[in-house]
Amino acid sequence: MLDKLLFLAQKPALWQRSCEPFWDDEHISKGMLEAHLNPDWDAASRRHSYIDCSVKWLASIIPEGSKILDLGCGPGLYTKRFSDAGYDVTGMDYSRRSIAYAKEHDTKAKYIYQNYLEMDYAEEFDAITLIYCDYAALIPDERKTLLSKIHLALKPNGLFIFDVFTEKTFYGKKDRTSWSYHENGGFWSDKPHLCLEAEYYFENNTVKVDKTIVITENDLREYLIWDTVYTKQTLLDEVAPFGFQIHGIYDDACGSPFTGAADTLCLVLRKG
Repeated sequence: MLDKLLFLAQKPALWQRSCEPFWDDEHISKGMLEAHLNPDWDAASRRHSYIDCSVKWLASIIPEGSKILDLGCGPGLYTKRFSDAGYDVTGMDYSRRSIAYAKEHDTKAKYIYQNYLEMDYAEEFDAITLIYCDYAALIPDERKTLLSKIHLALKPNGLFIFDVFTEKTFYGKKDRTSWSYHENGGFWSDKPHLCLEAEYYFENNTVKVDKTIVITENDLREYLIWDTVYTKQTLLDEVAPFGFQIHGIYDDACGSPFTGAADTLCLVLRKG
């Protein structure tokens, strides 16, 4: 185990993926669901007052009666609000626990347990949403795959609405490491465990990986979670090859007018 630990303790290569399940891990998904459902946390989901604001704005730009695909829907916090507003909604997420909760608490919307990088639709939806900066947790090849699949899944003139963090989020940040011991278990494991945690920055502080090594008595696991930050121009350059038209640019997913001063950026694309 020591040799494996010494190997894993190194700074990962840019865009390196870990092998351990995260979103669908039996224990971790419990903590994720708890974070989603806490109305006052900006954690797995934004606080629920923000979600209410966001859905109100989204309903103002998505035509009444539209068919919506909510990607990364978690336990259906946006999806249920859309369905309650009269939309025909499908929620998709890669957590069995979150999808099970969503199905139990919302019988109007359709919920699918699936990795959205593997979805296969053709001109089926009027709007697709991917909210709370999930887009930038993907690595570059995955983002290209997703943009292609979303463009194909949208009906002509359909909207794709998503948000990302801006470069202000990582301004002045530096690589750092820390450790903690959890005698009674915690987020990463229900067993006593040691956590070795690190933040590493790449590409002039536009890319970050959160690295966590979880050590229990008989096991050692590594988790790598990536994030990319954008300017307005770098995001527009990235989506340009995929056949979308720019429908709107905002400071956030509540529709605040774009200033360039916020720590988020929300893009509304229209299928050309």
